[in-house]
Amino acid sequence: MNVARVLTNETCNQHCAFCNARRPEERTAVAGSAAVRQRMDDALAAGARELVFTGGEPTLRADLEKIAAYARGRGAQGITLETNAALIDDARAAALAAAGVTRARVHTPAWGDAADAITQDPGGFAAARAGMDALAGAGVALELSVPIVRANAELVEQIPQRAAQSGLAIETVIVVIPIGAPDPDTLLSVGEAAAIAEQLARRCRDVGIAARFDVNSFVPPCVFPHPGRVAHMFSMTRGGAERTGYGRDATCETCQVADRCPGAPEGVDLERTPVREDRMRRRLSIISSVQDQIARELVTIEMTRAPGGETVETHTVRVNFHCNQSCQFCFVSTHLPPAEHEAVREAIVTCASRGARLSLSGGEPTLNPRLAEYVQMGADGGAREIELQSNAIHLGDRERVRALERAGLTDALVSLHGSTAEISDAITDAPGTFDLTVVGIDALAASAVRTRLNFVFCEANRTDFPDYVDMVVKRWPRIVLTISFVASSTDVVPRTRAMMPRYGDILPALSEGLRKARESGLRVSGFESMCGLPLCLVPDDLARFFDLAAIPEGADQGEFLKPEPCRSCALSERCFGIRTGYAALHGYAELRPVSRD
Repeated sequence: MNVARVLTNETCNQHCAFCNARRPEERTAVAGSAAVRQRMDDALAAGARELVFTGGEPTLRADLEKIAAYARGRGAQGITLETNAALIDDARAAALAAAGVTRARVHTPAWGDAADAITQDPGGFAAARAGMDALAGAGVALELSVPIVRANAELVEQIPQRAAQSGLAIETVIVVIPIGAPDPDTLLSVGEAAAIAEQLARRCRDVGIAARFDVNSFVPPCVFPHPGRVAHMFSMTRGGAERTGYGRDATCETCQVADRCPGAPEGVDLERTPVREDRMRRRLSIISSVQDQIARELVTIEMTRAPGGETVETHTVRVNFHCNQSCQFCFVSTHLPPAEHEAVREAIVTCASRGARLSLSGGEPTLNPRLAEYVQMGADGGAREIELQSNAIHLGDRERVRALERAGLTDALVSLHGSTAEISDAITDAPGTFDLTVVGIDALAASAVRTRLNFVFCEANRTDFPDYVDMVVKRWPRIVLTISFVASSTDVVPRTRAMMPRYGDILPALSEGLRKARESGLRVSGFESMCGLPLCLVPDDLARFFDLAAIPEGADQGEFLKPEPCRSCALSERCFGIRTGYAALHGYAELRPVSRD
């Protein structure tokens, strides 16, 4: 167990009609200091690393700071406070932060005065808004806890945009679908709430706020109208099927997530459609705990090779994981919440202290309000170069590009996977974003930031590359193209022919595009990277690859193999070979050994 909830009390200063946790008065057996400390000790002894203080309303306790300090002293690495924030002023926020509270999850059934009718607390939202400002000012990270009930069914979709406009750095919206309430009429059916949750998830993505479901009010993915639209909001792990208060029916027997889903809450009749696709299983899942997954994906260190034999140590730091696009070949766990600021800062400082190249990535890093701060941090620390990996949707504001440039940004790698909106938007599953990316690239091209475009060959765009080159030559003639090939590099990426074409299928378009690029003086790179294709298949001058440094042992991260044709290839030491996922799908008969002649 990595995260444990600790009940601190049972009374509340607000009166939501659907709440089944509030009691009229405290019970010593629950709210007594000794009882609370015992619950914390038990949770930490069982392996919890983070505690979630919940109630009632925990800030009704005068000794809440003492309880937090006790928890940190006993080994808690983080404390999340579930609160309505209406009782928190600047002094209280500072005291909570000093005691060890790292995150506040603020109950937000609506944004604005409309919330007061739901909480039955006149002026409550204004007080909560001031409390959120105070918490943010004290350095406490903010999340919003958004229940979906009958009273706010028409209001919740407004919350992400209004929160984004508030100027507060809201990291995550936690979506709660209540199952039980003192008055059942206050609740929506699970189907009704699930449909609203899908729309809420879309609104969050539109404004760049991460969204996930509350693990304590679990609703199975099979009840959602379009599970793929909310897959990033689940964090399911193997073994999660065992959960008190839940049960399965016959439809669960053929479900791809039966080993990690407990089923439906007991006593709740749900219309279910089993998850049939393996890709959906991957999108719903994480390998272990959320914290472990974040730590695993936060930083990637690799040696970037340049012609002439030079190698450069590159640290890719994921400043957040959520994204405003949803490319099917993306290997990032976009359902993860952002890493703690201190963890990101430490990763950047480590990279800079080594004089390495810093690549700030995501998800979509421009969704992080601290991006310019992170660029400046890398520049001040001595990073060799600072690159931004982005889809450029939020870079159309040229002043923002100039601000990043002033902070020290030297390079940008922008993902654009088609020459038309029809192709690109289908690949990214984000209609309307092609045009926004193009405007963002315009802003980068007008700056001093060295910009490359990343074109990932997949089944959907495998014939589009010549037209893509024409578009780039016409609009951004000084830009550099980087070629990538879709790869099942993690369990998140589907390993299917519908996603991954044969190399031979892309070579005609690749050859024609390279010819056009040469004639126009457009530079094309990327073949030497892990994301390229076997060097023997590059339809271009192969002599330049002999100048590359040999690939160090283990640099392929176990994802590649070198079958029989590679053993006699003169480029074998400089080529990663063929990905195991590709070989399993298409074999390796296409490989042709290269000689120095």
